[in-house]
Amino acid sequence: MDENLARRKFLIQTAVIMGAVTAPVFPTLASIRLENKDLTIKEVIEILIKDIPGAPFERTVDQLRSGNMDQKVTGIVTTMFPTLDVIEQTAKIGANLIVAHETLYYNHQDDTDWLEEDEVFQLKKALIEKNQIAIWRFHDYWHRRRPDGIAEGNLKKLGWEKYYNPESPRLLNLPQPQPLRDILAHIKQQFEIPQVRLVGDLDQVCKSIYLAFGAIDSRMIIAAIQEYQPDLILSGETREWETVERVRDGRLLGKNTALMILGHELSEARGMEFAAEWIQEKIPNIKVSYIASGNPFQFV
Repeated sequence: MDENLARRKFLIQTAVIMGAVTAPVFPTLASIRLENKDLTIKEVIEILIKDIPGAPFERTVDQLRSGNMDQKVTGIVTTMFPTLDVIEQTAKIGANLIVAHETLYYNHQDDTDWLEEDEVFQLKKALIEKNQIAIWRFHDYWHRRRPDGIAEGNLKKLGWEKYYNPESPRLLNLPQPQPLRDILAHIKQQFEIPQVRLVGDLDQVCKSIYLAFGAIDSRMIIAAIQEYQPDLILSGETREWETVERVRDGRLLGKNTALMILGHELSEARGMEFAAEWIQEKIPNIKVSYIASGNPFQFV
C-alpha cells in the first residue's frame, strides 16, 4: 500500500474511533521514560526561557496549545510546523512534547472558534488528544534569544556564523564579494532547497546580506534597504506587492539590492534543527529529537 495512503487511512481511523478506543495505539509512554522522568512541561519551559532576555513575556504567542503544564515529559521534539505527520512521528518515538516554532491551527494566535466545524481541525485535535501530545510554541522567545536562535541555526548550517555581528545582527558581511550565482548554489545545497525565487542578476557580486528569515514586515525590510543598501536580502516570505516591487523598481533605477525568497518553512527550519541541540544541552536526561515538517510545495 502507498505510504501516504496508509497514513491517511490511519489518521481517518483515529478520528472515527476516538470515542470507542481507550488503549493507545503506540507503546505506553511510561514504558519508554528516561531519567529525569519527574520533569514536567512547566519545568521544561522554565528551563528553556530562563536565559532569554526579558522573559517571561507579559504577552506572547508562545503558549501551551495542547496538554497541561503538570504533564510529565517523556521526550521532546522540535519542528517548524506541528503537522499531522510530525504529531504521528512524535507519538511513534514515544515523545510527548512538541516544541514548534509556528502555529498549530493555521493562524498566528491559534484561535480555534472559527474552526470548530472544520474536519481537518477535528482530526488534528483528536490525534493530539489520543496520543496525549503537548504542543508548546517557541517563536517569540527563540527569536528574542541573543543571538536569535533561528539566525544562529541558519548561519551555522551555511558556515557563516563567524561573520555574525551582534551590533548589527541582521546585516551580514562576507569576507570577500561573491557572485550571486555562487551564493544561491551554496544556500540551495546547505538548506536542501530545490528552487528559490529571485529578483536580481545572477552575475552580480554580493558582499552584504540582510537577513529576513521567516516573515518580516515589508516596511522594516524597505527601511533596511534605505539604511544599509545591502547587496542581497535573504528572505523567507514577503508580500509580492511590497518588498518585491520596491526591489524591482530600485533595480530599474540602477540600485544593486537583490532579493532571494526561500520560503517560510525552509528559511527557518535549520533554526529549529539547531533548537534540538540547544535544548538537549539544557535538558541532557530527556531525549530531544528534530523532526522536519518539510517543504509543503511541489515545483511543477
